[in-house]
Amino acid sequence: MKRTTYWGIFAVLFLLLTGWVLFRLLNSGVITSEPGTGFRDWFWQYRSLDLIVQVLLVFAGALGISAILPMEDEDE
Repeated sequence: MKRTTYWGIFAVLFLLLTGWVLFRLLNSGVITSEPGTGFRDWFWQYRSLDLIVQVLLVFAGALGISAILPMEDEDE
């Protein structure tokens, strides 16, 4: 059990590190520090992504609450 847990943690860390290195290598010239090109500005321009995430979170919360509530008997 411990051995598979260690391998799983190692695999996740390896994939994260590999992804970070590939991102840095492939986007070395793209990253700039100009004002107005940050994540906040990009995210504000594409509000539809934010809206979709909020709808999914509300839907997941509603499903979670409905899973907690007990089932009603139809006989009563």
